[in-house]
Amino acid sequence: ETGDMKSAPLPINWEHPIPVDEILDFPIPATASHLDALEEHVDTDFVVAEDIAQAISEPVNNNDHDQTNVDDIISADVSQIKIVASGNERGMRLQPIVDKVVELSGSDLPKVLYVGTASFDRTDKFLRQTQAFRDMGCEIRRLDVSEGETVPTLDEMKEVVTEWADVIMGSGGNTLHALLRWKEVGLDLLLKEASLKGVVLCGGSAGAGCWFSSLHTDSLRPDNTKNKEHVLNELSEEELADWDYTKISALGFVNAMCVPHFDATGTNGMKRSEHAEEMMKKDPTTPAIGVENDAALVIVGNEAFAVSGDGKATCHVIVPCDETGDMKSSALSLLSKPKLLNKIL
Repeated sequence: ETGDMKSAPLPINWEHPIPVDEILDFPIPATASHLDALEEHVDTDFVVAEDIAQAISEPVNNNDHDQTNVDDIISADVSQIKIVASGNERGMRLQPIVDKVVELSGSDLPKVLYVGTASFDRTDKFLRQTQAFRDMGCEIRRLDVSEGETVPTLDEMKEVVTEWADVIMGSGGNTLHALLRWKEVGLDLLLKEASLKGVVLCGGSAGAGCWFSSLHTDSLRPDNTKNKEHVLNELSEEELADWDYTKISALGFVNAMCVPHFDATGTNGMKRSEHAEEMMKKDPTTPAIGVENDAALVIVGNEAFAVSGDGKATCHVIVPCDETGDMKSSALSLLSKPKLLNKIL
C-alpha cells in the first residue's frame, strides 16, 4: 500500500522449524477486513449455544433421550458437554490439565483438532500449544480459517470437526478475531454440533473464554496481532500500554463471563481481577468465573470443578451482592468433588 518497509525480529525461543513462507510474511499483518477497525465489532453477538447453557444450568436426568436434533438441546443428554477452560494457553501443556482432557476424551491417544484462529494460524503457536499432545503421540490436525485462502469447504470442516475429532483445542490469542472468523465461515455452529457428540472443547486464554456467554478480553491490545513482533518493534512503551480490556459476547455454552489470566496484570498496568469486578459493577447481569493462569475450569454436563496445573492455581466465582452491589469473590476448592454448575455460580 505505501511502499514503506516493515521489519520484525524473529523470536529466539522457537524449538521447531517454521515454514519459510511464514517467516517471509512475518512482518505482514493479517488480511481480515474487520482487523482494520476491530473495536467496531465489540458488540457483535456470537452466541450460538444459549440453549445448551440453559440445559446445563439445571440438573437433568434424561438418559433415555435419543439425541438426534442439534436444535433440541433442552431435552438432550447434557452429559455430552465437556469443556476444559484454562486461564493461559500454557495450561494445555501442564500435565494435570492435559490428563483431564485425555480422560474426558475416552481415549488414551485422542485425535486432537487444533483451531488456531485466535493466534492467526501461526505455526510457531501451533507447535507450542500442542506440544504435550504431540509428545504423547496423539494424531493432530490443524483447521486454519484465519485467512480466506486457507478455509476448507463446509463439508470438509464438518467432517473434521464433528466426525473425526475427539478433542477440539482453541488457541490463545485474539478472541474477537477468532469469533468473527468462526461466525463468517460457519465454524461456530459446527463447534456446537461437535459438543453434542461428546467432543471435548478445550483451550487456554482465548481458547477458554470462547466457550462462555461472554468474556473479559484484551483483544484490542495493540500487539494482539498476527505480526506481533513487528508491532512491538515499532510502538513505544506508552503506545503499547494505551489500551483497555473489554467485554465481548462468545459462543455461549456457559452462562457466565470468563476472565482468563485472572491472577495476571496486563501490559496496560491493570489487574485482570480488579478490572473484571469493576466491569461487573456496571453490568451485574451474569456471574463471572475467573481462571488463574495455571488452572482450568472443567465442565462435564451440568457439573463443574477446578483443576490446578501447578497444585496452587485455581478458579474464582464472582457475583454481585444483592444488598450492597459490591462484588463477592470466592475461590473454588481444588479438593472438592464436582458440583452442579448452577450451585457454583
